[in-house]
Amino acid sequence: MRALTMTEFAAAADDFDAAVVATDGIDKFCSSSAWVLSASEALMPPRLPFLHRGDGGWWAAMRGLHGTGLAYAEPLELAWGLASPLVGGDPARVADEAVEVLASARGLHVAIIAGLAADAPILRAFLAAAPRGWDRRWGQPTIRHVASLAGGVDGFLARRSRNFRKALRAAQRDAAAAGVTFEAVQVATPAEALALYARILAVEVTSWKAAEGVGINAGAMRDFYERMIVRLAAHGRQRTIFARQGDRDVAYVLGAVFADEYRGLQFSYDASLEKLSLGSLCQLHQIEALCAEGIARYDLGTDMDYKRRWAEEQFETGLLVVAPRV
Repeated sequence: MRALTMTEFAAAADDFDAAVVATDGIDKFCSSSAWVLSASEALMPPRLPFLHRGDGGWWAAMRGLHGTGLAYAEPLELAWGLASPLVGGDPARVADEAVEVLASARGLHVAIIAGLAADAPILRAFLAAAPRGWDRRWGQPTIRHVASLAGGVDGFLARRSRNFRKALRAAQRDAAAAGVTFEAVQVATPAEALALYARILAVEVTSWKAAEGVGINAGAMRDFYERMIVRLAAHGRQRTIFARQGDRDVAYVLGAVFADEYRGLQFSYDASLEKLSLGSLCQLHQIEALCAEGIARYDLGTDMDYKRRWAEEQFETGLLVVAPRV
């Protein structure tokens, strides 16, 4: 494998994303360049590139030094542990190349490998290729909820409970009576992406999330989403629905399309309009738009109670820590 600088890796983002699409058993969106580069820049501590490109695929990681003196390698994004550092359509070859990289890395104590399903071919290949003397420890798995969009909106709703459908119909009536309309927005240029993000943040500051200090309107999360929206827009992947009351945005849902799947990212609404269920209605309008586009799956993201009502499937990935001999 050939070592890359961060600049070289970013310049090869399209090639990397194509390899992500070809990799089975990983969280494809959260292993893609828009997610991992934005997270590495905005959310992760200072680290050095440990990026390699080989004949079979990629080892997409960074190196750091813990305060205890422990030298570690980890994925570009480890804020949630969703990104896989092992990427490529030839699992056996990627695994052999990655093991060689780790074995030859001087002074490395541990390597963290996240974002891989238990049955991922690339994980099985890595475990087979890693020397028996390497210590292996498993961390807490991460669950995502995924909804099928097969059969369009009618099919999606048919798979929901009667109470779910009844509540949505009531919310639609209430929102219409309150003069709420919905707008789908896609952007392409950096300037358009930043203008879109300004609209999103204007809604965010009115939400309960901002009031409780957990919104994306401040701190590292604000930076993370700004960087990611610009990257998504450049590739036509960003998808946003706004709810509007008069000439004012009062709710939004933000997501992205990648590898024929939609990944929900964030949604918020004006807290003063909580009774109108605007978050749910924005998601429903997003689903309608995705079905019209031919998108087959909706990844709602990591485990939260409300997501279980919107999804039928779960996708679970694990976290493996290996300790190569130093």
